[in-house]
Amino acid sequence: MNRATQISNARRFARLSPIGVNDLGRPHQKRRLKNYVAGQLDVRVDPFYDFNGVAVNTAVVAQNFFGTPWNAQVTIQGGGTFNKTLYHTNVTGGGNGLPSPQKILVKNIALVPRPDMSPDDVNALIGQSLVTFNVLGKEMWQGHGQKLPAGSGTYVTGFGSLTAPQSVFSASNGLPTAQNMALITDDVPDIPGYSPPPPITGVLIETLVPFNVTVDPTLTGAAVYTTQNSTTTKAGIASVGWYYWVYLEGIKLVAIT
Repeated sequence: MNRATQISNARRFARLSPIGVNDLGRPHQKRRLKNYVAGQLDVRVDPFYDFNGVAVNTAVVAQNFFGTPWNAQVTIQGGGTFNKTLYHTNVTGGGNGLPSPQKILVKNIALVPRPDMSPDDVNALIGQSLVTFNVLGKEMWQGHGQKLPAGSGTYVTGFGSLTAPQSVFSASNGLPTAQNMALITDDVPDIPGYSPPPPITGVLIETLVPFNVTVDPTLTGAAVYTTQNSTTTKAGIASVGWYYWVYLEGIKLVAIT
């Protein structure tokens, strides 16, 4: 260390207050969590999800998601009435809008059947349902349920034999891998003759902006599907009816208060 460096360090350390042995390891500044600042947004990879269902041996109907919040009362089509819990939904706002202060950039939609649904009921749910995602009355995505794989859950391809009263089985919408999803994003390559369009990063749902997802299985032009009737429709395969979720996955932004 040269003489100039020694002089510079001496001047810098001379301005520090002396501490005793008992002060070591005890910072005098007020501690605070620097990643939580009031008035700013906390960014999370956290989906919104909502639940609906149809009882066994019941004709299915078009269903609306994200309109009934957590702890509100709902009635299953052809079944009982109950209060939603966090098992059913994590949406706390009413009227198909996110509560203040929350918003989400939706990057993926998933149709998630409960894994103990009968295979026939899962096939009908994803193959006969038209799914529509709307924000502010504008259609943002529309297509069949099988185009919105769950990316989770158990999986079965078939049975060797069936024996009443029930065989062991499970069913899912697509392969149970995290990569099995239908992203609604795109880098948008250049289109010859046009200015480069901006990339599609997702669909932003602002606070209190109305949105919903509908699942409509009544548009096939054929007889409306009726859910399986316990073990009497097919020996060895019990039915629970339709019990499924719609997930809006992406980046959630929550204001810090």
